[in-house]
Amino acid sequence: LNDYTCAAAYYEAALSFIASNVSIGGTCIARKNGDAVIADVDCIDDDQYDVTFTSQNGEEEETTIPLKDILCSIWCKDEAYLQPRCLLNLSRCLVKLAEIDSTSGNVGCAGQRKRATRQEKYRSSAVLGCSITITLCEHLKESTASPDVALLDSLIGKARVIRSRAFIGRNMLRNAIIDAKKVTSQDPNDKDALKLISEIKAIEARSKLLDKKISREVCRWVKKATTTSEGAAAIERMDEESSVSDSETNLSEAEYRQSFVAWMCRKTFMEIGAVIAFVVAMWVIY
Repeated sequence: LNDYTCAAAYYEAALSFIASNVSIGGTCIARKNGDAVIADVDCIDDDQYDVTFTSQNGEEEETTIPLKDILCSIWCKDEAYLQPRCLLNLSRCLVKLAEIDSTSGNVGCAGQRKRATRQEKYRSSAVLGCSITITLCEHLKESTASPDVALLDSLIGKARVIRSRAFIGRNMLRNAIIDAKKVTSQDPNDKDALKLISEIKAIEARSKLLDKKISREVCRWVKKATTTSEGAAAIERMDEESSVSDSETNLSEAEYRQSFVAWMCRKTFMEIGAVIAFVVAMWVIY
């Protein structure tokens, strides 16, 4: 039916059911320095969560983060990998909505001060969803007893392709090419990733061509302004307008001194008046 709005609502409902309950002793995905990372929940106090981050080299870091930095909990009974699948499909719907939704104007989300266009919100949410999917799949590969590594790697590749497409829409070409090349490094014949790389290179080529065209136009205008008689006359008029005679300069300096003296007098009177008002007020109070 190509009803991406309705599909996104169903995926959100499913994720809310399986990935919204963050409990003590559980594992979640949290935001840390702009990245989606795995965290173990140690304690919960109102909207503050004591968590432990584990780095790739095995070092643990205990810290306290607010509820808004908890992205989702990890469903420990997910034997069919429904959580990463729903995240991936939701991100795909958001990218599609960014392409077909032509609604103009800026929108805001709860808890966020920055406003952006609806299309930007779709794409930024798709990037976040894909980032969570990649982190989740990497975690499942390491923590599950007998993980389906091939399936999880396939989901990671799809997430990178979708995220690359979202990055292109946000004009973040460097991030987009990194994701696409990571996919081709695992599967050199991936058609979607190869297509994205071609699109990115075409966009970069058009951008460079436009920059060169603008530079040539600027150089041509400067040359015309400095070599032709009309350009020389225009420069002379600008010099004449910017030049000031000695008498005008002296007059400006005298006027400036007068205005400065007047300003100092006003400032002094205001300070004296403030002191008097303060003394009167203190006398009335006490």
